Amino acid sequence: NSRLDTIQAVVAKHLIEKKLDKITENRIKNALMYDSLLRDMPFLKIPERKIGNKEVFHLYTFQAKKRNKLAEFLNINGIDAKIHYPIPMHLQPAAKKYNYFEGDFPVAEKLCKTTISLPVHEFVTEKEIIYVSDLIKKFYSQL
Repeated sequence: NSRLDTIQAVVAKHLIEKKLDKITENRIKNALMYDSLLRDMPFLKIPERKIGNKEVFHLYTFQAKKRNKLAEFLNINGIDAKIHYPIPMHLQPAAKKYNYFEGDFPVAEKLCKTTISLPVHEFVTEKEIIYVSDLIKKFYSQL
């Protein structure tokens, strides 16, 4: 549900009509470039991409060992790496009434402890993706 004012609605309409296909295309291209550059790194787990599915990326997410240290390293080097969901849903205060505890959903908990996000928007350049990938390689080479 969104209540856009008139100016926001005009901008959104313009984006949807004129630019949406290009935005989508660039986000997919950027994510696939990250995939190809990071896929073979031993400390990372890149999500499997299903042939025939069209994924459009709001963020580029993957699992990383020493995720918090990697995010800190990338941030220090000017990369907007983030940890978006550090606490799984079953451990959120709103779910307390369901009496779930740590260990009840180990896969969700592991994902929350290892997942990191990188920008993948349409303005990220190939040169910037290579730079970020090289920084990630540098981080893990120092371990």
